[in-house]
Amino acid sequence: MQVAQKRSFGSFSEVAETYPGRPPYSRRVLQMLVDQVKNLTDSPTFADIGAGTGAIAYALAGMGLSGYAVEPDGEMVAVGQRLGPAYPGVSWINAPGECTGLADGSLDWVCYSTSFHWTNASEALREVMRILRPRGFFTITTFLNDLENDPFQLEIEAQVRDMVPALRRARLPLVAEMESYEALLNQYPNLRNCISLATTEAISMSEEQYLNYWAGFHDIPSQVTPEVWTSILQMVGATFRNRRPASIRFRSFAWHAQRA
Repeated sequence: MQVAQKRSFGSFSEVAETYPGRPPYSRRVLQMLVDQVKNLTDSPTFADIGAGTGAIAYALAGMGLSGYAVEPDGEMVAVGQRLGPAYPGVSWINAPGECTGLADGSLDWVCYSTSFHWTNASEALREVMRILRPRGFFTITTFLNDLENDPFQLEIEAQVRDMVPALRRARLPLVAEMESYEALLNQYPNLRNCISLATTEAISMSEEQYLNYWAGFHDIPSQVTPEVWTSILQMVGATFRNRRPASIRFRSFAWHAQRA
């Protein structure tokens, strides 16, 4: 199956090694979602699509669920599989969300992990409905740094814009698309009762952890020279040392609907 690709702002393969150290998606939001899915069955089978290196898939496995981590980037899969021995209930599939290879009606829950915006939405939703059982659940999740209420991160972003005024960020089209998710899930045939969840959490991070988070951005190095990218990372580290933030704020979102 040929899948139309959206602009990716560079290769995820190049940043795969940084992903296991990224801040976690909200455990509180995941627990709310798991509790609702378990109203359908005590032992739900999930597919985490666009799984990256398995952050949400392994979090769900740690909460007693089993299922699949579906990821189109081979290097992301390789890094995720190295973390997998502790989670035997998660099986990896190297495939796009539009064509997962999973069996018809085999899943109780399909979840996209900050990845739905990279898909061809109509083909991805068609695949979701194919692999989801009747009354199963579909969730789109997103995880972003808080650029509304975190002055430290706003300062960092302002300095990046000063260094590269013409920079295009992957975040902007994602935030714009997020505005459509609730209506999309409420209006899509045979999906119903979409709920939206959001939480902001302050996470303590060392300079090393925060630099690792920045090193995982794939959009900036796809548009600048290696020397400029190195300068940006040096600026981030220097600003962290100067400001010494007690915590960094991140936002977790979910749009969650049930199949008829």
